[in-house]
Amino acid sequence: MDLRFGTEGWRGIIADDFTFANVRRVGRAVAWYLRELDVQQGVVIGYDTRFLSSRCAREIAGVIQQDGIPVYLAHQAVVTPALSFAAARLKMDLGIMVTASHNPPEYNGIKIKAGDGGPADQEVINRIQELLPDSAPSMTTSSPGLAEIDLDGIYLDGVRQQVKWSYVSDSGLTVVVDSMHGAGAGYLETLLGERGVKVIAIRKEINPSFGGTSPEPIAANLKPLAAAVRRYRADLGLALDGDGDRLGVVDHLGNYVDAHRVFLLLLTHLVRNRKQRGIVVKTFSTSSSIDLAARNFGLTVRETPIGFKHIARVSRREPVLMGGEESGGYGFPQHLLDRDGILAGLLLVECVAEEQRSLRSILDGLEEQFAPGYYRRLDLPVAFSPLCELVPPSRLGNRAVTEVEKLDGLKLRFGDEGWILFRLSGTEPVLRVYVEAETEAAVEEIIQEGCRWIASQTAPQAVSAVSR
Repeated sequence: MDLRFGTEGWRGIIADDFTFANVRRVGRAVAWYLRELDVQQGVVIGYDTRFLSSRCAREIAGVIQQDGIPVYLAHQAVVTPALSFAAARLKMDLGIMVTASHNPPEYNGIKIKAGDGGPADQEVINRIQELLPDSAPSMTTSSPGLAEIDLDGIYLDGVRQQVKWSYVSDSGLTVVVDSMHGAGAGYLETLLGERGVKVIAIRKEINPSFGGTSPEPIAANLKPLAAAVRRYRADLGLALDGDGDRLGVVDHLGNYVDAHRVFLLLLTHLVRNRKQRGIVVKTFSTSSSIDLAARNFGLTVRETPIGFKHIARVSRREPVLMGGEESGGYGFPQHLLDRDGILAGLLLVECVAEEQRSLRSILDGLEEQFAPGYYRRLDLPVAFSPLCELVPPSRLGNRAVTEVEKLDGLKLRFGDEGWILFRLSGTEPVLRVYVEAETEAAVEEIIQEGCRWIASQTAPQAVSAVSR
C-alpha cells in the first residue's frame, strides 16, 4: 500500500491505512534515512492520547532500535510541543510524534520533527517516503533496553522561563481550560495553578473519541467552553487541540475569539508590553489585519504557504518575533521553532494580567485601530482537480478580480472589498475555502459566488454542499 505523506508527515484512517504494519514501515524508513546521513545522535518519540498511539509509538521505537539507532520514548502521553522541545534540547537527529493533531477521531498519524524542534523540511519528508519498504518489518513484541524519558519535565521547565510570572501571580484571574479530551490535559492547570490562578478544567478526561467531535478548537466545537466561562464568570477560556499545539480562545462573555484576533492580541502584547521586535510571519490564509498591525509597529511581514513548516523555515534564517496561522497555531522562535498552544495561552493570560482589563476590552481597542474584517472558512468534502490548472475568472459575481495569487492554492482579490482563497487540504480529503471581507454579508456573498464558480469548473456537488 502506498502511503501519501502530507503536512509534516503522514496521517491515515485507523485500521484502514493507519495500521501497525504501516507504522513499522515508517519506522524502518526513518531508520534508513538516518543511516544514510550517518548521523545517529538518536530519535525521541512522543505520542498523544488517540486510540493505540502508545502502542504505535512503541512499534516505531522498536523498529528504529533494531537498526542500532538510539531511541528515547516518552514515558507517558505528551503534547506535540513537549516532543518538539525535547528534540531541540536533547540535540536529537529527529523527533517523531504519533498524533493526528486536530483531525477527527478515526484518524491517527506521524509527525516528523527536525533536530531543532521545528517541523522537518519537505525534502526530509520526501526522502523518508521514498525509503518506505514494500513490506513491513516483523512485529516488535518487546524492545529490550528501550530508554523511556520524562518529556514533560524538560518542556515545563522551558515554558516557565518564557512567562512574566510577576504579572500573573496573585492576579486574581479565573481561567477555564478545555483540553477537548486530548493530550493537553494538565499542562495549563499545572502552570497557572502553581502561580495562584484559579483554573477550572473541563473535558479533561482522556477519551479517544473526543466526545464525538473533532478536537479542533474552533467556534463550533467550543460551546462547552463558552458555557463554562459564563457559568463560572471566568476572565477567559483557553482550549487546546488534540495534541496541544493549537489554541482556541473565549472571552469573559463567552464569545469565541477567532485565530486572527488571537494573533493580533499576541503580536500587540509582544510589541507594546514586552517591547520585543522582529519579523512577523503569517500564512497565506491569514487575515490582512496582521499586515496592517505589523506595518503600524514598523515590523516586516513575511507571507508563506500554509503549514507551520514554512514559518519554521523563515525562522531558521531570519530574526522572527512570532509566526501564526489561520488554524490557531502560533510559534515563538525564542522558545521553540514549532507551534505551542500552551505558551500562546499563557501569554494571553499574561497580557490580561498586565493590562488589568478584560481580553474583550483589549481586543475592542485593537479592532478600532486595525479594523479586522469578517472571516470565514468553509470545508467542502469533495474531490477537485489541481487548482493550478484552473483559469481564474475576471469577475466573481458583482466583484471584479483585481489580483490573482497562487502562493498556495488560488487566491482572488477584489481590491478593498476582500479576497477568497481555494486550497486543497494537506491532511484531509476536503477543499478549504477562505474568505475575508469588511462585512458579514459580503463574506457570505463571496462564499456563495466562489462555490458556484469552483463547482462549475470542477465538481457540481460543491454547490449543493455549500447550500445545505
